[in-house]
Amino acid sequence: MSLSTLRHTGTAGTKHSISLLLQTLHKWLGLIVGLQLLIWVVTGLAFNLIDERFLDANPYRTTDKTASPNTALAPTADLLQQYQAEGIIELKLTSVLSRAVYALTTTQQTRWFWADSLKPLSLTNTEILAIAKQSYSGSAELSTPQILSRETPFDANGPVAMLTAADEVGTRIYIDTASGAVLAHQNRQSDLKDLLFMLHFMDYAPDNGIGFNHLLVQVVSIATLLLGLSGIYILGHKFHQGQLSLPFLKRKIPKGKLALFTQAAQPLAEFTDLNGTYLESINRGRERLRTQCGGGGRCGLCKLRFVEQPPSPNDYDLDKLTATELAQGIRLGCQHEAHPGKLELATQAQHRDWSQSER
Repeated sequence: MSLSTLRHTGTAGTKHSISLLLQTLHKWLGLIVGLQLLIWVVTGLAFNLIDERFLDANPYRTTDKTASPNTALAPTADLLQQYQAEGIIELKLTSVLSRAVYALTTTQQTRWFWADSLKPLSLTNTEILAIAKQSYSGSAELSTPQILSRETPFDANGPVAMLTAADEVGTRIYIDTASGAVLAHQNRQSDLKDLLFMLHFMDYAPDNGIGFNHLLVQVVSIATLLLGLSGIYILGHKFHQGQLSLPFLKRKIPKGKLALFTQAAQPLAEFTDLNGTYLESINRGRERLRTQCGGGGRCGLCKLRFVEQPPSPNDYDLDKLTATELAQGIRLGCQHEAHPGKLELATQAQHRDWSQSER
C-alpha cells in the first residue's frame, strides 16, 4: 500500500475517533435531555388533564376576616420612642382573634404587640388552635399545634406551627406564631401539584425561589445546544461517508461490470446490476454472502478485498476491521455503493457459503 493511502487511513482513523467521541457524547446528552423532555410532556399533560379543583390546596380554607378591635388602644408614644433608634418605617393596626394588635416595622424587623397592653404578642397553643379553626371550614377535628423545627418554604417571621385535620384530603394548616397569620393550607392533593411543578420546572433545589433561570435550567439548556451541534456533526459525517442519502436525490446507477474472484484470484462471478451496496448487488436474487445483521455494518461478515482503489474506510470499517485488513484493501461490502471493478472474497467461510449457495 502506498504512503499516501496509509496517511489517508490514518486520517480516517482520527476522524473516526472524533466521531465515536461525539456519538458517545450525543448519546448521553440525548438521554439527559430526552428524560427531561419526557418529564415536561408528562407533567404538562397532567396539568391539562387533572381537574384544577382536585389539586386545590384550599378546599376548606375560609376567607380571612379582619375583625374590628373591640378593646381600648394604649398610647403608642412610648412604643415608638423605644424603637426610634432602629428607624421606624410603619406602625399598623391589625387584630388577632378579635383582639387589637400593633405591627411595628423598623429597618431591622417587624414586631407585634397587643394594642391594649403594648406587651409583645405571644400565642399559646389554645390561641394558635383558635386561629386555625377560624381559617378552617371543615368538620374534622384539628390536632394540637406542632412547632416545626425544619425549614419551611413560607415567609414567616417566627417559628411555624402546623396543625392537621383528619379529613378526606389530609388538610395541614400552617400558622406564623410571631404574628398569628395563617401562612397556608396544604393537603395530599396540593402535594401532588407541588410535585408536578417541581418536576416541570426542575425546581429540585430548595433555594431556587421563584426564579426559572437557575443553574439546572442553564445546564439542561447547554446540554440541549450541545446535543443539537453534535447531532449536526454526526449527520454531516455520515452523509459524507455515504451512510445516508436523501430520498429526493436519485442515485445514478453505474454502468459496467463487477468481477468477483476467489482468494486465489480465480474468477467466481460477474455482476452488472449494480444498484445499492456491494453486498446488495452480490446477493440480489439469493444470498451468496451470508451476514447476521442484514447489512447494518454490525456483524463484519461481508468483508471483501478491493483489488483496485479501495474506497475510504468509514466508521463501520474502522470498527470491524483490523489495521492489517484495512491496509490490504479489505472493506465491508454492506457499507459502500457498488461500482464496476474487481473484488475478492476475504475469508474461507465465504468460499464455503458461496459453494453451498450455488447448489
